[in-house]
Amino acid sequence: MPPSEHGLRRGLAAALFVRYLGAGSWAPLQVLFFVRSVGLSTGNVVVGLTAAGLVGLMAGPVVGRIGDRLGPREVGIAGLVAQAGAAAALLTVDGMAGFLVVITLIALGRGAFPAISGALVAYVGGEDRVAYRARIYSLQNLAMVTGSLLGGLVLQADTRTAYVIAVLADVVSYLAAAVLLVRLPHLPPVPREHTGRQRYALGDRPFLAVSLLAGVLVMFDVFMTVLMPVWIAEHTDAPRWTVSLVFALSCTMVVLLQTRVAKGIETPRDGAVTMRRSGPVIAAAMLTVFAAAHVPGQPAVALILVGTAALTFGEMLFTAGEYALSFGLAPEHAQGEYQGVFAVGVGIGGAVAPTVLNALCLMAGPPGWIALAGLMVGAGVAVPPVARVAERGRDLRAAKTGT
Repeated sequence: MPPSEHGLRRGLAAALFVRYLGAGSWAPLQVLFFVRSVGLSTGNVVVGLTAAGLVGLMAGPVVGRIGDRLGPREVGIAGLVAQAGAAAALLTVDGMAGFLVVITLIALGRGAFPAISGALVAYVGGEDRVAYRARIYSLQNLAMVTGSLLGGLVLQADTRTAYVIAVLADVVSYLAAAVLLVRLPHLPPVPREHTGRQRYALGDRPFLAVSLLAGVLVMFDVFMTVLMPVWIAEHTDAPRWTVSLVFALSCTMVVLLQTRVAKGIETPRDGAVTMRRSGPVIAAAMLTVFAAAHVPGQPAVALILVGTAALTFGEMLFTAGEYALSFGLAPEHAQGEYQGVFAVGVGIGGAVAPTVLNALCLMAGPPGWIALAGLMVGAGVAVPPVARVAERGRDLRAAKTGT
């Protein structure tokens, strides 16, 4: 007897939760593992991880298209098993050459993951896929924070044995997620277009433009995780433990409110309007954090927390809009490929964000902060007209092919 729709959703959510738990536990450890346990320099590790991450982005569209042809479940299982093998290979790294090979393999797997997980969510979520993806995002945040607490125990121990256990735990999370996917039924591919000129994600310029605009807005993530800790510690009178409050507040808001914020956001038009709204909210939050550097201790803490709450609200708006656009602008037969391409656009934004934020916020001073806020507002405003062009193109292709 095939599992119910509720059973499918619960099974996929469990698989993704387990994987995000492993990712959360490993995220705070990866640099220190290579520095403290393997003996590489911090500079080489950071440069290597950045380069591998950029290479990994290219895997998304390719693996997504394979998933569209063969079925996302089978490709997802194979990918998780392959990633488990790559993660296990971390224990063999003893120099720079091995480091580059292994982290590139891992990055390729991570780059492919959004395409396959997005296709699975699109298939299992059905017409309710945006709301379902919002619930997954809440679980993702809970899993990542829980995992980071477990990773903190390894950081405290700071021994080779502790790092080995952490690597093996990450391997287990990949395999456990694969086992949970095995329990799902085969998800047959949606029939592809067979008439007319086939124009898929990499050739869909309006869709690419939407993804790049999303990549500009997603700089809020690096702003919170990278720039805010530095800003709080070095440019404000707030105590350093305020950084912990920032992450605790943000995570709690997402876990409790993301599903509510995404309610009723279903179509590409809904998504475009919501993403447009996220721009000014993110901009206001950033300027509030900037203002914290110009007041004494307790008011600084208050401004930082207000800015964090606003930034997280902007994140939730952005996330809901992102899902509605990435799912809604993609033809059903190419969800995996389109999710992979969208992840590339967002990933490019995340990759350049540290450099952009450093230049605007830490080097340029107040004019840089104002420029950053303007960039967020401008990117948000640009989304609806570009999304309308992408939606018209999708409808024209569907009319020509009858799909």
